[in-house]
Amino acid sequence: MNPEKVNPRNFVIEEIIYDNDDFSIAYGRFENGENCIAMRWNGYGDSDKGYPKTFGNPMWFIVENRLKLIFIKSLIGEEFAKNDNILKVLKNEI
Repeated sequence: MNPEKVNPRNFVIEEIIYDNDDFSIAYGRFENGENCIAMRWNGYGDSDKGYPKTFGNPMWFIVENRLKLIFIKSLIGEEFAKNDNILKVLKNEI
């Protein structure tokens, strides 16, 4: 499933910072709190909702916020990293 189409009410995506089609990491806001990162396995095609999901609905797994910058910085230069998006996120965080 395309990560941009995974929009549960409790997590609003601001940027996709990593996407290799199978696995994605997003930066966004969880339950109207502070910005955080979340990740998921996307599944295969739009009919497979990937993991995690709740009651059949695709969801994001929220990463502990103290690890946020470590994760974001570690993605820079990775093959499927969205480096322009990562730089936007880092400007917002620093």
